[in-house]
Amino acid sequence: MRLSARVREKVGSVPVPGWLLSAGMAVYCELLLHLWTTENLKPLRFGAVLAFSLGFGGLAGLLNSLFDGKRWGKWVTFALNFLLCVFYLAEFFCVDAYKNYMSPGMMLGGAKGVATDFAGVALSLILAGAWRILLMLLPVILYAVFARPVPVGRGTRAVLALAILAGYGLGYGLVCFGKTDRDKLDRAYSFDEAIRAFGLHMGITLEAVRGSGSAQDQLELEVPAPVTTQPPQTRPAEQDSRETEPAQTPEYGFHQIEGLDFETLENENPYSAVRQINAYLAALTPARENRYTGLFKGKNLILITAEAFTTQAIDPERTPTLYRLATQGIRFTDYYQPAWGGSTTTGEFSNVVGLVPTTKGMCMSMAIEQPLFLTIGSQLQREGYYSAAYHNHYADFYNRNRTHTHLGYDRFIARYQGLEGLTEEWPESDLEMMDITVPDYIDHQPFSIYYMTVSGHCGYSLQENAQARKNYDAVKDLPCSEQVKCYLASQLELEKAMASLVEQLEKAGIADDTVIVLSPDHYPYGLERSAAWKTNRNYLCELLGVDELTPFIRDRSTLIIWSGCLEGKNIQVDDPVYSLDILPTLSNLFGVPYDSRLLVGRDVFSEEMPLVFWPSYQWKTDRGTYDASEGVFTPAEGQTADQDYIDYVSQLVRNKCSYSAQVRDRGYFTWLAGYLEEKGILP
Repeated sequence: MRLSARVREKVGSVPVPGWLLSAGMAVYCELLLHLWTTENLKPLRFGAVLAFSLGFGGLAGLLNSLFDGKRWGKWVTFALNFLLCVFYLAEFFCVDAYKNYMSPGMMLGGAKGVATDFAGVALSLILAGAWRILLMLLPVILYAVFARPVPVGRGTRAVLALAILAGYGLGYGLVCFGKTDRDKLDRAYSFDEAIRAFGLHMGITLEAVRGSGSAQDQLELEVPAPVTTQPPQTRPAEQDSRETEPAQTPEYGFHQIEGLDFETLENENPYSAVRQINAYLAALTPARENRYTGLFKGKNLILITAEAFTTQAIDPERTPTLYRLATQGIRFTDYYQPAWGGSTTTGEFSNVVGLVPTTKGMCMSMAIEQPLFLTIGSQLQREGYYSAAYHNHYADFYNRNRTHTHLGYDRFIARYQGLEGLTEEWPESDLEMMDITVPDYIDHQPFSIYYMTVSGHCGYSLQENAQARKNYDAVKDLPCSEQVKCYLASQLELEKAMASLVEQLEKAGIADDTVIVLSPDHYPYGLERSAAWKTNRNYLCELLGVDELTPFIRDRSTLIIWSGCLEGKNIQVDDPVYSLDILPTLSNLFGVPYDSRLLVGRDVFSEEMPLVFWPSYQWKTDRGTYDASEGVFTPAEGQTADQDYIDYVSQLVRNKCSYSAQVRDRGYFTWLAGYLEEKGILP
């Protein structure tokens, strides 16, 4: 205070109304954030962000005018605008580190983990972004030092009210004129996309409105005209191709829970929200069983979510075990793990739960709040399988110590929670985890096991990644950058872990009776340009061998479904497949009773239309890809699609997102599980 007083004595003070600072900072922060996080500025989008920020500025100024002129008003103005800057800076750092905006709830939910496990990352962000912090805070600091508050002038509030109307009206007009962003205000809303299209304050507003339930009261269910679909492009087993076709095609049943009639439930249930979900489910046709139903009946299952794993980590010479598992099991040639936002936990959720992770980083809390009785872990647990879940990092990160025992696993074992013997390093060794844990369950057949690995976690440098240092000699001569070498070296620890796992299964004589399923949690975002991960350019493009990224390129990866009994069978799936398809596909292969209508994905061997989609409402089918941000459909080779088809698939995507949100928000599985138990028909 003495320093600022001395400065004012020399320089003097400037009369600045508090409402002017608040109005200006609302626009200033919004524009800085948009400029810092947007690579390709689109004129209409930028205009809409600017217009909405003017409306926000008018609103902020109007609220600030209520205490302008009061003795304490200047410091209230300073505090409010300082907090506003901090919030905008926090969102910038989230985008820099994780490539997604995060809702306030998600940021608060992950704050503990960041503060304890990634304090170094947070510090590097602050140091590297010091100039941004100073630039955003500069007007507030100057106001605190030099400004002399003045009372609200005549007509000020009227002008601010007009600014509110003009800003929001113009912004909405630009959005409607641009057409492709219009649906993001409502039926194609996602938090990340809303901010990119309208600005942070609009994203927060929409999130608050939708979180209250008012925007989610109705499921967007339309029954479009049927479209012609093709059966899945699966390559049958070689010996099957020599068999004589049966005189009659076998009559397959449906994947539905016997005795569960959603149409009847729709009419009987007293709760309107549950009736709406039942009405939606009643309009769906359950998937049929098929020739692969029950292929893995009674076998052991090891389900793995692999940290930042992607196809480029597989090499026939460097990673022979991963190569074997990827090519000698069921081979997927067009697999995707969409970037759902929120880093690892959303990838886990999509792999295990089979619903769209609509709450991003808080999605796994659903496992505590509702009985997720259709996860493959829960289904096998009910059939008497020995079950356990393992993780080689801290047990309470993302609250896994509370969630994972609700996913169908009797116990969750992690570092400092039962998993002893791991080397003190970051990231921890997947190989050590496998060597320590496999003896726990290998003699308890049948078993259902889940792993969340960590060795492939960013950053990708010799200083920051212990597994990169350990395995660097195997990649040091590769013709690529140091960052890519370190990424590939970190993934070699996963290769060693899988080699150990397969060796132990084969030694025990149960490789043919055990199924290994492996999918990534997300693409290796630590290779993108980021102050958090100390990357000065986009090394992900180098890894993927492309000049620019789209979701269809960035998120393409590898799904492994392998068992010793599959080797030589030559089963291949060429249709688009993604992480939400894992659960229904495994349910079909293990022959467990489930209802396909309750899951968002599809059994890849069914006759359902293949569909992959992203939280930004982009999608891919066997006919082509649709970029929702541009409203452009690109047909696959030899395929065509008219506007009716595009509208049909886009509506399916909105339905699936809305259904996932409704199930979460309305506690639908709690109600349904209670009903099934009451009727004695819980599968």
